[in-house]
Amino acid sequence: MSEAIASKGVSNGTKWRVMICIFLFYFLGLGFTNQFFNVALGTMISDMGWDAAQGSAISNAMFLGMIWFVFVAGFLLDKFSVKKMFIVEIFLVGIVFALRGFATGFVFFYVLMILYGVLSAFYIPTCVKLISLWFDGKQIALANGILTCGSPAGQLVANTVGFKLALAIGGWKVMYIVTGVLVIVVAIIAIFLVKDRKSEDAALESAILTKDDLSFAKNIKGVASTPGVWVYCFANGFFVGFVYAIMAFQNYVYQNDPGWGLDPTVSGTIPAFSNCVSMCCYVLVPLVFARLGIQKWWGVAAIFCAIGAITLVTAQWFAYSYVFACVAMATSGLLYGCCLPAPKVLLLQLPEVSGPRAGTAIGIYTTIERICVVVFVAIIGPKVLAWDPSVPGMSPFVGKIQALMYIQPILLALALLINKKRYGNIFAHVAKKEGTLAAQHEGK
Repeated sequence: MSEAIASKGVSNGTKWRVMICIFLFYFLGLGFTNQFFNVALGTMISDMGWDAAQGSAISNAMFLGMIWFVFVAGFLLDKFSVKKMFIVEIFLVGIVFALRGFATGFVFFYVLMILYGVLSAFYIPTCVKLISLWFDGKQIALANGILTCGSPAGQLVANTVGFKLALAIGGWKVMYIVTGVLVIVVAIIAIFLVKDRKSEDAALESAILTKDDLSFAKNIKGVASTPGVWVYCFANGFFVGFVYAIMAFQNYVYQNDPGWGLDPTVSGTIPAFSNCVSMCCYVLVPLVFARLGIQKWWGVAAIFCAIGAITLVTAQWFAYSYVFACVAMATSGLLYGCCLPAPKVLLLQLPEVSGPRAGTAIGIYTTIERICVVVFVAIIGPKVLAWDPSVPGMSPFVGKIQALMYIQPILLALALLINKKRYGNIFAHVAKKEGTLAAQHEGK
């Protein structure tokens, strides 16, 4: 008889020390430095003498470098030391960030962006895997919310004061050197605070998996043969893919479309409203859902929240109103707290995935997300960066592209139907298994 997977006890201190390290890295890397790139893109293009094609290529390089490795990274995480991979990854990210400050030409900067994409392919699923290793089904949504809010927290700082800070310390190149050093400091801290943990000891227990189910081939086959995995992956791809792609050029449009005409030190204040509110909601929404005992309605709530958020962020591109744009972004940030993390949270709770196969599942999940980003940046970038500001329509063009995000709530609705047919009440199914494993723990 196969031995059931049962997690070992985890102290709150240990798991929250892990969370602190991940949050700091997300804040500096995925949040601040990535968004500072978007805010300073126009200035960087001017200073470096890039044309529209080179600017678009630089913007897409990270995502292009990522898609070739993220799936490999995902299944490696289910077999090797997650702690060691995490520390090495963020240490290398710090070096790549710092080297941007020494770039003097297109080729070197492009190579650095490609390398950062490769590293992103590893660190994003690594961070998610760490969450599933240390936080169980009762805390996974909250932990994912805290992890997720690290990015908008960093984006908020970059959007509001990032460019001003860069000017104060000597320019955007110096800013990259400083952030690179800070990321390396986080890597050193993680050496002491992050503990190692095996996949079969994951706190997020599987409702159906045994240790015999965790071979390399079975991991891939089990995840790939689960319909819900693919629906959630594409739902996230169309939503987050467009969010990242449009975010890459959002400040550029605000600065260069005459209908907006905002200064680089001001343009970031519009998306900052979304950063500020979503940062709070990524944590508050799972707390509220858990407090009210309505986790099973997350999928339904995400559908309606996505529709509302997409409608608002699309409309603001046509309005050319700073005030309306700020209100729309703030409100959409509130709704993002529910709909943006929903595919990932629901994916990680599928019985065929859970903690033991989280790396493989997130590898597929992030691969599809980044393919979508690459495609969408390739569509938006050349058009926006080559747009003649004297010709109206730059902002409405982005709005029309953003409306395609409506595909996400449609796919979430499809996932509800598939999971209902496949599992019945999935939450009752998981709870029953968790009760069985708890009894086994007590018996030992």
